[in-house]
Amino acid sequence: MGDTITSVYIITPKTKAIVSHESSYYRSLIYETGRERYSIHSPTQIIDNNCLIFGASREGIKKSVKDILRASSKLPIPVIPQDGVYMIPTASSKNKDCVWVAYHHIASYEQKEDKTYIAFLDGTGVYVPTTESSFDMQYKRASQLIVHMNRSVIFGRAAFPVL
Repeated sequence: MGDTITSVYIITPKTKAIVSHESSYYRSLIYETGRERYSIHSPTQIIDNNCLIFGASREGIKKSVKDILRASSKLPIPVIPQDGVYMIPTASSKNKDCVWVAYHHIASYEQKEDKTYIAFLDGTGVYVPTTESSFDMQYKRASQLIVHMNRSVIFGRAAFPVL
C-alpha cells in the first residue's frame, strides 16, 4: 500500500476511516481502499472541512441529525449522503481517541480485549478504542439516519398513503 501525504483531505467513497495520528507534523492517518494517507489536519477538522465543501457546517448537520435521531452525542455525520458516505464517530469528536469510520465499508465488528476490531469489506480492518456495545449503538444510529434520509428511495413515494 502506498502512503500519500495530503493537507486538505477530501472524503470520497473510498475513505474507510480517519484516525488521530500524533506525530511532530501529521495529525491524521486516513485509511482508503488500497492505500493510507496522512494529513496535517485533525480528524474533526477533516470532517468539518468536508461538511463545508459538500454544503453545510458540521454544527448545522449535527442539529439536523440530533432532531432526526433524538440523540445528542456521538452523532453520525452524512458527509456525502447522495453517494452513501456517512461517517460514524467512535467517541465524542472532542476525544483524541475518536475514530471516524465510513458506514458503507463496515463488514463486521467484534470485541478484542479492550478494543473493538472493525473489519472492512476489502478484508482490512482497524482497532478502535471503544467497546463493541458502544460501537454497535453508533452503527445502529447511522443505520437509522440512513433509512430516514433515504425513506422515499427505500419505500417509494407512495408507500405510505396520507390519511
